[in-house]
Amino acid sequence: MVWSGTPAGDVRKVLPAAFADRYGVEVEYVGARNSETAAKIKAERDAGIFAHDVFTSGGESAAVVFYGSDWLGSLKDVLLPEIADGANWTGGETPWVDPEGQHILAISNFVQLPYVVNTDAVSADEVSEWDDLLRPEWRGKIVLEDPLESGGAIYTAAMLADEFGDDFVRKLYVDQQPTFLADARQEVDDVARGTFAVGVALHQGEVGAATSQGLPLEVVVPTKGQVTTAGSGMLSINNKAPHPNAAKLLVNWLACKEGGQLFNDAILQVSTRADVDRPDTVPAYAVPVEDQKYFDANDWDFLLNQKDWEDRISAILGN
Repeated sequence: MVWSGTPAGDVRKVLPAAFADRYGVEVEYVGARNSETAAKIKAERDAGIFAHDVFTSGGESAAVVFYGSDWLGSLKDVLLPEIADGANWTGGETPWVDPEGQHILAISNFVQLPYVVNTDAVSADEVSEWDDLLRPEWRGKIVLEDPLESGGAIYTAAMLADEFGDDFVRKLYVDQQPTFLADARQEVDDVARGTFAVGVALHQGEVGAATSQGLPLEVVVPTKGQVTTAGSGMLSINNKAPHPNAAKLLVNWLACKEGGQLFNDAILQVSTRADVDRPDTVPAYAVPVEDQKYFDANDWDFLLNQKDWEDRISAILGN
């Protein structure tokens, strides 16, 4: 059986072995960028080859590519009733993403890291809200994950435009003369070394690894302007799965307590299951809080129109 997912974290190392130990079924885990996986699957399907069984992916790939290309089978029909029961999930509802509530299940949902500061250069109290980043002293001292290169970074840019308006994005992303990068480790290293005072939309795992080493970094969570996302936790099943019974077993395991815990531990995300603990390596701020307003990057309309958001941000940046 072939399972396609993110190359990040320890999924490849931990999950296939655990699944094989539990059920005696071997899994080949193909970890690659969503765009690479989609291109490969399209080429295979065009040639009449169906090699993939199960997908865990980002939202846009799940909604626009997999769902939009009619590659997905009914996950609802293969999940056991006791697993799909809304009582097992946070908020009391099964976290279906697609409008039919059938094809895509969000097995993760977490608050995306807003921004991080070098504590040798700035106190977190000085930049406790997004507006504080617009002050003149931070001009040229901010590094941004490029919103047109990384799926997660576009969520932050779209949230800021939605929450504060396009002019705010222009002031932060253009007038403040930030540096745009698309290398998660380099961005964090540059803030830790003091090359930049502030880093926006950086990779949570890289920041966590750096802070665990005692580097002078602190995450700032403003009261307004936060994003929730499934990250790479969108679960779906191929409608042409070459190993349908094994695929059914795998998606049920990933959606149950045991598999959900292992998956989210390995990928450093927060499970949507009510009975799965937050991984010790995931900070408390990443857990969504009831009644807090978030920009929901799992929203179906947003996922379908993410390209429009990218064009909007690109226009703001003058590209």
